[in-house]
Amino acid sequence: MNFPAADPIPVPAPIWLMKVLSLLTLALHFAAVMILVGSLILVVYHNFRGRFRKEGVSLTASAVMARRLTVVMTYVINLGVPPLLFLQVMYGPAIYSSSVLIGVMWLSVIFQLILAYWLLYRTQVWIQEGRAAWVPALAALVLVLGIGQVYSMNMTLMLRPEVWREMYANSPRGFQGVTGDPTVTPRWLFVMAGGLVFGGLWAVLHSNMKHLEESVRASLARSGGWLAGIGGLVQVACALWVFQRQPSAIQSGIGGSPLLQISGLVCLAGIGVGALMGLVQGVRGRATSLGAILGSVFAFVGNAGAVIVRDGIRDLTLVPKGYNVWSRVEASNWSVIAVFLLLFVFMLGVVVWLLRVMAQAAPLQEQVNP
Repeated sequence: MNFPAADPIPVPAPIWLMKVLSLLTLALHFAAVMILVGSLILVVYHNFRGRFRKEGVSLTASAVMARRLTVVMTYVINLGVPPLLFLQVMYGPAIYSSSVLIGVMWLSVIFQLILAYWLLYRTQVWIQEGRAAWVPALAALVLVLGIGQVYSMNMTLMLRPEVWREMYANSPRGFQGVTGDPTVTPRWLFVMAGGLVFGGLWAVLHSNMKHLEESVRASLARSGGWLAGIGGLVQVACALWVFQRQPSAIQSGIGGSPLLQISGLVCLAGIGVGALMGLVQGVRGRATSLGAILGSVFAFVGNAGAVIVRDGIRDLTLVPKGYNVWSRVEASNWSVIAVFLLLFVFMLGVVVWLLRVMAQAAPLQEQVNP
């Protein structure tokens, strides 16, 4: 038997509802991760350029992007908890097994995250002190990319129960990584490439802040727009790479599912349109709020399509290996579910309100001189 016995505790809500909430929160989490990755890339670029060329415009652009890094990280963390909890409820026997097998690497994520968070604060301080802030920003970027790699390994290993016994015999204490799976790297690169698109569009959005000098706004629009455009090409290529690396049975399963087919097309179209809208504004060197928002919406829709396909690949892979999440025993407690949904909607409203308060707050002095 490849999978441990399923938990005797029934699933506390319908599987379809658990799936919807899982996919929604995961799409939001991925968006936050991608904004963080792209923002760090732009901070490194602008700060290095500004110090090398003694350009106040680039240094100020790096300060604008860096000032939001710690806020973005809070969303990365808080939006990352719900999908992981939903995953544990629905796929516990799979995700627990894979997590134990790479236990040391999996636990290291906590310490990498703490260090990365600290480095984000140091980046802000170093910019204000006139130091080479691209150094801590680059270190934070490497750590974030490393965390993404660990997650990619674990989410892929949970789909391979046929290798668990051998891995446990090799290192029962979890001192090992994942090897021999051709989908790990493409999956990881797809999400990280999304950082170019989302981070670029994030910079384009910030180029509309009226309190910034025109030269800084133009710099953010150009760098963000071009980053989004290039990122769109890279992410679409990675999406096709992920599909190409899937076994033929999984490819056939995707092709035979109207939902997954449509979601795949939505993924490619959303990424492409969002990246194109960013590129247009980058070429012009100036952005509009409407263009930046629409580009971000299209990119998010594309990201949501990718999340649905990703979930479909998981189920198509696990069912032949003896685990069908749709056959889990369900014992729904609708009063608890209703309270949860009300709180969930309320908190989304709070998040929107907080973002509006931030947008309407008095602008901070962000000018940095070389």
